[in-house]
Amino acid sequence: MQPYTIESILAGLGYPDPLEAARQQARMILLGRLARYQAAIHQIEQRRGESLAELRVRYTTEDHEDFAADDAYLDWKWYYDAIETVEAQLAVISAS
Repeated sequence: MQPYTIESILAGLGYPDPLEAARQQARMILLGRLARYQAAIHQIEQRRGESLAELRVRYTTEDHEDFAADDAYLDWKWYYDAIETVEAQLAVISAS
């Protein structure tokens, strides 16, 4: 039986550089997160029947409490911030 090393396994998979294998894995994880967050934003828009821009305007200008709108806006804001973070991380990985 042939002795295997991490380097030989990665080279057999097309990654002669272990750091490149790690970059590719990180890229795939981040792209998965990005897709999941974008889908969540789309679901919020579909459930609310309004764009997130419209939701933002209502959230920041209405004088009465709308707890469902507040929750939707806060969820959307979290996903939006998470998307910005993932896109920044992808830019760093791609630049390396």
